Amino acid sequence: MREVAAIVIGGFLYSAVLGGYMLLFYEDIVGLSRVLRVRGRLSAARKRYSDEDAFSKHLGMVLQATLGSRMKSAHFLWLSGLLFFGVCVVAQRSMAVPSAVATALACAVLPYTVLRVKLEIIRKRSSYEGEAFVGNFLSAYRISSCNIFEAMEKTGKQKEKTKNCSELMVRILLEIRGSANHAEISRATGKFAYAINTNWSRMLAYNIKLAVTKGTNISLALEDILIQLREAKAASEERKRVNAEAARIVKFFIPALYCLSVFMSVRQVGISLERYIYNQIFTAQGFMMFTAAVLLFVMNLVLLELVNNQQFDY
Repeated sequence: MREVAAIVIGGFLYSAVLGGYMLLFYEDIVGLSRVLRVRGRLSAARKRYSDEDAFSKHLGMVLQATLGSRMKSAHFLWLSGLLFFGVCVVAQRSMAVPSAVATALACAVLPYTVLRVKLEIIRKRSSYEGEAFVGNFLSAYRISSCNIFEAMEKTGKQKEKTKNCSELMVRILLEIRGSANHAEISRATGKFAYAINTNWSRMLAYNIKLAVTKGTNISLALEDILIQLREAKAASEERKRVNAEAARIVKFFIPALYCLSVFMSVRQVGISLERYIYNQIFTAQGFMMFTAAVLLFVMNLVLLELVNNQQFDY
């Protein structure tokens, strides 16, 4: 009991002495804290405006486009490193060291791969919102008497047909508003152009930067972008119409032709179905021809998808 009382009394006396020193040197302590705060602010500003290396800048742009500002590039690298270490430790129990390291490396790269796939999906969807988004932005810009911030705010709220582009516009508006630094404004508009990765998004981002930094009237530039998008839409519809016949041939005629060749071989040539399957799969020449046919069929499907499902751009 006496030991507890001694500890309590000692703590009280030390607290009283510490409080007395703080009261005596209050002004000096406040001044020192202000100096430290200013120094920290200057170092943070230097770090903020310093140029990042290419990989960190690229990773930051990918994270900004896919996850918003919920994760920084350094945190993502730490998580990937932890994933690599954890998988490597677990895999070493049942694998050789090179195999464990290769497996851990593949698992560590997997989150970035998922983000890249998500980015390409966002880019493709956002590109087809171009005509409606630019039209809404031009209307809002004129209604707002060429006030770029009001136009960006109004366009960000219109998410009925332009959900992805409107969300991107809200993000860059939050970064641009209240900032007079040209580097920050250029970085924010660059994020919008990178997230969509089309000519019309780059032109729109450039014009927004001009309107914010120099107060330039960009009505004519927006009209020109809208006209080119409408022409690109007509060209896209024509491309789909021209390639529709080739798509039907590849998707339906080639499999039907192969099934017809099997039927003719069995019915007319007199080869049994079991013998045909054996020659097709269990002989070197037949399996090589079958594999080549399948690969060419898949390549044709991929090429058709790449041609018909391009990003909407001019």
